[in-house]
Amino acid sequence: MTTSTSRTRVLNLRHRGGFTLVELILVMIVIFTVATVVAPRLTDFFPSFQVKKSSQRLFAWARKARADAATTGLRQRLLLDPQSQKYWIESEARPFKEPGRFVPLGGSWGEEQFASGVKFESIEGAGTDPARSGCRYVEFRPDGTSTDTTIQIADDRNDRSVLKVEGASSKIYIQALGETKP
Repeated sequence: MTTSTSRTRVLNLRHRGGFTLVELILVMIVIFTVATVVAPRLTDFFPSFQVKKSSQRLFAWARKARADAATTGLRQRLLLDPQSQKYWIESEARPFKEPGRFVPLGGSWGEEQFASGVKFESIEGAGTDPARSGCRYVEFRPDGTSTDTTIQIADDRNDRSVLKVEGASSKIYIQALGETKP
């Protein structure tokens, strides 16, 4: 076999159809990048994800109130307004000068509203705010206790989620339907 014949075979191998490993990796990177940008936006189109997303947000707000009570030494309240489907956190800013006077937290922890179609289905064990008719609250205290509360949220399609707050320990969890304890 001559050198020109082996050179021709090498050239023929290079001109075969196919992709290099680098090209395949670049295409995969582009696909994964597009998927990470598009996938979270698609969850808004599925109603069952709205309930799950709303319960996770409410869970995060309850944990924020619990953590703030422990770190600041001030009572915190997670207020729930079933009429407007909103919730927010209030803090007892001056417990010695103005006991029982709670002020809303500002910034990104201001008033939050459920997604369209998601609503409070039941709120059990929460206190009733005398200043606002219909508003309920879960109180978190600096000693690590809270109001023993069960909050059930649902949508029009009967997708449900239950958020539980244990009073003695302030443990907060999302309870699966049909489950008694995590």
